[in-house]
Amino acid sequence: MLNDIAVIIARGDAAYRYTAQYSVPFAPGLSVLDVLDYIYEHIDPTLAYFSHEACRQAACGKCLVCVNGKVCLACGCPANGESLTLEPWNDKVVRDLICE
Repeated sequence: MLNDIAVIIARGDAAYRYTAQYSVPFAPGLSVLDVLDYIYEHIDPTLAYFSHEACRQAACGKCLVCVNGKVCLACGCPANGESLTLEPWNDKVVRDLICE
């Protein structure tokens, strides 16, 4: 039986920020980007984050996000542990996890 990961995401734009919490089924090998895709596809289609099918190889750098206080590429960062806190990687927030 798979456990769920508790995911807390900083949402909103530069003027108004709030947090949202989600529960995502865990599977070995999940990346943070996989978790974001699951949330977008199954729970909340209003979530804004960078996802591009051509990347997913930790090469382009557009999916930067702060995961549990450490800046990393969402496509190359494993979703380990029982919880994830996801925030924008800088203070130039466009919306949710997308930054200039």
